[in-house]
Amino acid sequence: MGNYRQSRNIIQSCIEKIRAILLENNFTNVTVAKSFKQIYDAQFDPQLKTVLICVRIGITVYDSVEVGSYASQRKPLLLLDLFCSSGGQLDDLKNLLTSNLKYGFDYKEYSISGGVTSDAVFAGKATNGRIRVNNITETEVNLGEDKADLNIRDRYRSLITLNCTKNSIEE
Repeated sequence: MGNYRQSRNIIQSCIEKIRAILLENNFTNVTVAKSFKQIYDAQFDPQLKTVLICVRIGITVYDSVEVGSYASQRKPLLLLDLFCSSGGQLDDLKNLLTSNLKYGFDYKEYSISGGVTSDAVFAGKATNGRIRVNNITETEVNLGEDKADLNIRDRYRSLITLNCTKNSIEE
């Protein structure tokens, strides 16, 4: 049995929070994954109003807590890539996620009993703090081509950026 390290714990905690938000608000046909490979391998059918969300960390800043100490506070930049079936669905999803994620979410530590990133089998999880969301940015993903010429997944895309702080000190 292995344990996820902090970056994977942050990503998985965010994925779990997003899944809970979607479930509470009756979103169906949604895949939330950790990599673009998983997103592009996932089933996508606009007729079924499919949604794909890729959760990843862009950069992480480690702020020193005090002068003369090696202790730091982790500040990850979480990136949520949204792939939707229509413009209206994209707008609804952006509003739903930003209005719920602005309150932050629990930081959980995960242990796995088998598998790798894409098919990890979680043996347990324990809440060990919070992820505070300092600010949120929405950006339209414009690939510079006509929507009709793009891969069907890329027609209605957006990027939500969460500038976060993990509330514990790392020695």
